[in-house]
Amino acid sequence: MSGERICEVDELGEMEARGFVGRVDGKQRNIFAVRRNGEIYIYLNQCPHVGSLIDHIQGHFFAPDGVHLRCGMHGAIFRIEDGVCVTGPCEGESLRRLATEIRDGGVFLVE
Repeated sequence: MSGERICEVDELGEMEARGFVGRVDGKQRNIFAVRRNGEIYIYLNQCPHVGSLIDHIQGHFFAPDGVHLRCGMHGAIFRIEDGVCVTGPCEGESLRRLATEIRDGGVFLVE
């Protein structure tokens, strides 16, 4: 089994998002993990609109409604489950979801 360990499953609470650095396409990149309904989703921390970090203010990933992700730069709103922008300047585009694997209590990024 391969993959880079990003965090422990227990480190991420329900409806919590945290930023990390992980190897994506052979380069160290900003990524983030979010947990909803027990499932962990990992995305490249880059808005499809202009490439800015989703957490323009470090650690702030959620929209005011607490159930969507929000780009802090231009206010684009994304669904957690698939990363699709539902409102904002990149409506219909998506965050880049990264392949993950859960094993031995850890969350692994799989290239």
